[in-house]
Amino acid sequence: WSMLLFFVYDSLFGLMAAIAANASQAQALSSPVLAFFMLCNGFIITKPAAPLFVQWVFPISPNFYAMQAIVVRLAKDAGLAGQFVISYTGYTDSENTQGIVVMLAMIVVLRTLQLVALRSLHEIQK
Repeated sequence: WSMLLFFVYDSLFGLMAAIAANASQAQALSSPVLAFFMLCNGFIITKPAAPLFVQWVFPISPNFYAMQAIVVRLAKDAGLAGQFVISYTGYTDSENTQGIVVMLAMIVVLRTLQLVALRSLHEIQK
């Protein structure tokens, strides 16, 4: 899950670097997206307790799927504390396949947009 999450963010940062004019602008563009996904990982802002206007982010949040898969696996061996975390967060192990599909799709889409941005926003010479 960690490697898959790495590739999603590598693709996102590649896109931001392709859109931005310089490194500072790329960091400024990337920071809000990264912060939002990190907050909506299902542990800090839980899916059951999230306001309605935030609910849309969980099905597309790579951090949510990775955190959910890792925590559910670890909670199985953690006894009552693990059961509490699962009930508090609303995590389930039935969304792992969906998470993999979403993350792979994000990688493909972000890399494609990166290529489009490089081609159309910058004058690349052969």
